[in-house]
Amino acid sequence: MGLDDDDAQADDSVPSGLQRLRATSARLAAWAAGRPVLAVVAAVVTTAVLATVVIATPRWVNDRERAAVLGPAPFAEAVRVLGSAPQVRWSAAVDGSVAPVLAGDVVVAVSGTPSTARGLVGLDVVSGARRWAVALDAVPDPERVLCRPLDAQLACVVGPVPPSDRGPDPQDEASTLLLVDPATGAVLARNEIPGWAVATAQAGSDLVVATYARGMLTVRRVDPSSGEVRWETQRWSTFQSAGNGRVALVAAGGLVMAAGNDVTLLLDAATGERLPRPARGEEARLLDDGTLVRTRYRLPNAGVDAVSELSTGRGEPWLTVRGVLVEPGVSDGSSGLVFAASGLSGGPLGGRVRAYREGASEAVWRALMPAPVVAVDAGGRVVLRGAGVLVGLEAATGVQLWRRDFGTSLGRTFTDGRHVVVEHDLVDGVPSLTAISLDDGATAWRAPLPAGAPRAVRLGTHLYALGDEVLVALR
Repeated sequence: MGLDDDDAQADDSVPSGLQRLRATSARLAAWAAGRPVLAVVAAVVTTAVLATVVIATPRWVNDRERAAVLGPAPFAEAVRVLGSAPQVRWSAAVDGSVAPVLAGDVVVAVSGTPSTARGLVGLDVVSGARRWAVALDAVPDPERVLCRPLDAQLACVVGPVPPSDRGPDPQDEASTLLLVDPATGAVLARNEIPGWAVATAQAGSDLVVATYARGMLTVRRVDPSSGEVRWETQRWSTFQSAGNGRVALVAAGGLVMAAGNDVTLLLDAATGERLPRPARGEEARLLDDGTLVRTRYRLPNAGVDAVSELSTGRGEPWLTVRGVLVEPGVSDGSSGLVFAASGLSGGPLGGRVRAYREGASEAVWRALMPAPVVAVDAGGRVVLRGAGVLVGLEAATGVQLWRRDFGTSLGRTFTDGRHVVVEHDLVDGVPSLTAISLDDGATAWRAPLPAGAPRAVRLGTHLYALGDEVLVALR
């Protein structure tokens, strides 16, 4: 029999998919007709399994994504590991003039503009979906919005911006303190704060608020639930410094410090009692870890020099270093180093960083390059910054390992403990992010920032791009 025999082709033909489906259906129908009860049970079980898969699978995927997004970074103030360029996960319309904050699993931002209806919005950190919205009252004028997480809640001070001129000081300006549940957007409390709010900080479960009115800078510790003022302290201040918002407020280590152009208030966080102010020729700073830094300036023949003392604020200094203390932008704490930059102007060591160990009066090493900013201290590397250049040093010895020049467009820097992520403009002027290896400075990846969002910000453990009217989540 040949290969082209018609009978052989008919007998050996393979059933089509439709034919096999019909045959299987016929067999199932015959089986079900002979076992009706068992067929019903099987149908119910099959339907239940399919429904479980359809419903549970997306939920499982969402739970895994949520756990990944909300998971910890390698160390505090770091971002999640960025081995490759981040992609746009979601975007939302916001007022970019107000810094967004992360409260739990909600990104809190402001919608509207000062001239239109303004409100707070809570965006899901994973999907960007709007979970709630809180309209802000038109009185007082909601120009300035200062929000911060406060334990498991959100405290927002809303009010007008102080005028920038020397005109008459209105007598009735006030701000509103809102306590909000960040999970639902429910307003838990609403209280009035006299004056223009210029800064906030957290002290325990209370909010410390710095306000300006009638030529006075006032610092209050307030219970955000009841509005009760625990204490308040005032000091005369010039109009411009408060009006321009140049007041830094820090609460840490049992102390509160409010510092502006012409005023420094160092207070006991529990009582509001004033502690000694900086002496003439001295500056004071309170760091977020509660370290009080007092820097004394001297005038030797060669120029201006400085000595910084680090203390807990009430005791004797535990370290004295030559120069102005330099606090790393991000640190994992592994090096154990304290940094200071020489305050000697015009000398051969001007602007160079020295590294000290706690309890040692002599520097461990001195940087050769005049780069007075410590951008990163992590993973056995210290990254210095100066004049558009990043320099990577070995933390233990100060030996320079790499150097990268980003020019005048060099912006913020971030780290995941493996890379330094740099905000800068590429050659064509497009705002971009470039990740370089913390070990050797080699480029790991480059990525342009989304259109209309030229600024990179860190919220929690992730990077976002912020513009005048949009917030973009990068993952």
